Amino acid sequence: MISAKRRGFCLSGPHRSAAGRSLDRHCRPPYTVAGKVSPPPASNFRKESKSAITLLSQCLIIDDVNSQREMPYCFSASSANGYFCAIIDSLCKDTLVTEALDLFFKIKSEGILPDVVTYSTLIRGLCMSSRWKEAFMLLNQMLRANITPNIITFSTLVDGLCKDGKVSRAHRVVKLMMQRGLEPNVIIYSSLMDGYCVHNQVDQAREIFDLMVSKGCTPTVVTYSILIHCYCKRKMIDEAMRLLDEMPCKGLSPNQVTYNTLLRGLCKAKSPWAAHKFLKNLCASGHSPDNVTYSILIDGFCKHMCLDMALDLFHEMQNNLLKPHLIIYNTLIDGMFKAGKVKDAKELFSRLSIEGLHPDVCTYNTMVNGLCKEGLLDEALKVFKEMEGKGCLPNSCSYNVIIQGYLRHNDLSMATELIDEMVGKGFSADATTMELVVNNDLLVKKLLSCSKSSQDVKFK
Repeated sequence: MISAKRRGFCLSGPHRSAAGRSLDRHCRPPYTVAGKVSPPPASNFRKESKSAITLLSQCLIIDDVNSQREMPYCFSASSANGYFCAIIDSLCKDTLVTEALDLFFKIKSEGILPDVVTYSTLIRGLCMSSRWKEAFMLLNQMLRANITPNIITFSTLVDGLCKDGKVSRAHRVVKLMMQRGLEPNVIIYSSLMDGYCVHNQVDQAREIFDLMVSKGCTPTVVTYSILIHCYCKRKMIDEAMRLLDEMPCKGLSPNQVTYNTLLRGLCKAKSPWAAHKFLKNLCASGHSPDNVTYSILIDGFCKHMCLDMALDLFHEMQNNLLKPHLIIYNTLIDGMFKAGKVKDAKELFSRLSIEGLHPDVCTYNTMVNGLCKEGLLDEALKVFKEMEGKGCLPNSCSYNVIIQGYLRHNDLSMATELIDEMVGKGFSADATTMELVVNNDLLVKKLLSCSKSSQDVKFK
């Protein structure tokens, strides 16, 4: 058994196995600082394969004496925490969280007491895997062992909980740290604000913003951008603009994300024309729009059936030496179909390969949907069948779109064939498809056999 009372861990010798030799290759040379052995940085482990990291952790936790002899280096018990922390960090980053947890409890059983860094590292791995019960179990262990969680420990928990949609619980964690005399930093406040923003809880997000200011914590550009985004989602543009005007007074310069957030908000709350006017004012003051900026405006104009303006922006960005990405092409193709410009849509689709772009499933679905609505079912089917040959697998939406096309044009034979194919691939009918077949008992039965989820679809 490994013992913390030993002078050091020296598992080398003449009886080295393939595992031991592999570890030698991955972990040497020894890491020494001022003559003392130090733990290797986690980045060195990250450069190696998962198998090497797994081998290392297995050699460290196996009770077998021969395995102990295979450890390539000797290091003192005092440096063990950092050494094992590096391994736990690597295991967590390779999603081997169970192995990291096993190693953690193993070293504890051997008398090596983890420090706050080791606890925080493992808690981060558990948060990334949404293993909240175990993450809070470790937090409680820390508190019982009189190991004070630091700002990183709490930041990890708050950020992970917010990203997992558990904002109320994250807020309770913030209150806990404040009760323990540890003030949240701007990262923690911003994470909590973002969590509330995702759930459209603008009042709560504003309360957190005001709280951090009252506590003397200075908001950053990111903090302001989060709250601006929250207001824009609720179409509260005036409040968002007031925050934008406030930023220079606080010594902050809005960044590209801030401006793009406002442009998206203006498109939704007012009109793309209002967003375009705002952009022109920005450009006049020296701001340069990026791909995302143009994508927002092009999407806004297409949704308002202003295809000519969208195309003007498309050509403008090309003149500004910006290469439109696939999302912009998808938006324009959809806009062209909705404007009745079928030929233009097909020509733009055919230009993708010339521009070095590969259509994705959204591109194909847009084409199939547009062609079906124009009654061009043969062309739609050709594009649909072309997908797999181009390495783009149809998804549930792909099948529903083309099936709806045939159902709307009363081609039950082809619709039935495609439904059989969809069922065979395990895809489910959406609500629109179910509505179109509601009077056909045979097709309803087929569609309800797709999956259990389709049985939950309610229709009259």
